[in-house]
Amino acid sequence: METIIRTNYLFDGIHPVQKGHIVIKDDKIIAKEFNWEYGAVSDQRKLLCYDEDFVMPGLMDNHVFFSGYLRMQAGIDLSFCHTKADALTKIKAVAVKKHGGPIYFHGFDCERWSEKPTSQDLDDLNYSGAISGIDQNRSYCWLNSQAKLRYDLDETGTSAEAAVKLINELLADKEELTTVYQEYERKLISCGVVASKEIVFDNADYFTWRPEGKIQTHFYIQAVAEPLDIPRLTNYQQATFPKNVTFGGAKIMVDGVVADETGETYGAYNSGSGQPQIDYDKITHLVKACNTQNIPCCLTTEGDKAAAKAAEILAQNSKRLPSGVYNSISDLEMITKETAQHMAKGKIVAEIYPQVLGLNESYEKSYMEKVLPSKYAARFFNYHALESAGVKITSGTDLPLFMTNLPEAIIRSVWRKFPKGEKLWQTEGRCDCLTLLQSFTKNAFRANGINDCGTLMKGKKAHLAIFNEDLTTQDITRLEQAKVIATYINGQLVYQV
Repeated sequence: METIIRTNYLFDGIHPVQKGHIVIKDDKIIAKEFNWEYGAVSDQRKLLCYDEDFVMPGLMDNHVFFSGYLRMQAGIDLSFCHTKADALTKIKAVAVKKHGGPIYFHGFDCERWSEKPTSQDLDDLNYSGAISGIDQNRSYCWLNSQAKLRYDLDETGTSAEAAVKLINELLADKEELTTVYQEYERKLISCGVVASKEIVFDNADYFTWRPEGKIQTHFYIQAVAEPLDIPRLTNYQQATFPKNVTFGGAKIMVDGVVADETGETYGAYNSGSGQPQIDYDKITHLVKACNTQNIPCCLTTEGDKAAAKAAEILAQNSKRLPSGVYNSISDLEMITKETAQHMAKGKIVAEIYPQVLGLNESYEKSYMEKVLPSKYAARFFNYHALESAGVKITSGTDLPLFMTNLPEAIIRSVWRKFPKGEKLWQTEGRCDCLTLLQSFTKNAFRANGINDCGTLMKGKKAHLAIFNEDLTTQDITRLEQAKVIATYINGQLVYQV
């Protein structure tokens, strides 16, 4: 059986959007043409008419933390609790049945409660085990005293790295893991995602008991609770993982967060805060050790100075990698033309978070011109510099920071629009819509050494995402309403509205 898909808006992962069709047989694309001359339809050749819909390759989200998502979804859902008392009632009901085992919860919004929750509130339940939860805004941890001791956490430990002990416990809870992972994958598939680059803390043990998934997972190891174990990574290169799981490389944090004044920047912070102290010699040693073993590295930077130094380190070592294997820099909140040129010359992949402008409610409430002198504003989210230099760009969400949303990514990075207000952000720094589409498709897969996906060309896997609107439209209202109506993996319909 062959399946013909036709549309007026076909993006094949390479060329601009055009009228066209593809033909699928089994799990492969056997033909793609920019016309509707697909021949006869018969019992053996089924035609699907997505005429006014946008047909494109399935997406690869190039930076996700399933572990962070797991923490945000584990245990009791308190999202419908309107008061602290309501939440304590639900927690107490579970505690009666738990007999001292750890209790997790999520979803509460303490900003809407008249009273802020405290550790004492949970201690007053007189439960012998750990009780812990994180609010839906990822701004507050609610813990009893036992949880603080067990996980070495306090109320400010909202980052995944801070909660590594808690996360490792959740990953070892096979029942909790299975429930959350299955929902996680359903959500990603409903967003058109067919593959992800997942960041995993310290080791990949949990893949051996995680449920088998439809999404391809290409994982990178980030050292958090222990030093980066290079011999372990070399073993992962040769190891056989469950279906759809492959080892990618090493993830290394460089600086902090510019908004929190912990990113390393060329400009002095307006508040007078000092620059972070970064051990670049140590980072250089780790990159060299990995690249010598053909293991690529992803360095995460926010500040422009940190990005420049990361590019220098990676360029020095990239030549050790085999053809088709790339070092990368992720986040890249601040970008100079010089850094972009250095990345292009060193064949370093840029891994951007195109939805990140949405963390600012509006131009007036944005932080970029508040933390640093205004002359540095043009460096924030300067995707045009990367594009102009010829850098290979991929896109991620830093999930659970964002759930993958390609229309929103276009609105924020191409059209530079904030969630509210009319004033746009530094429009000269925008990237082309075609570039952004390729960053989730062709570039995303190739940057990770996956060459049988990412385009709708003959011989490639039939992974598709279909949207109800032309994503290249200049009508922002239409983009805001755009959504995935179907996702195909290996030629099989796995999601449909």
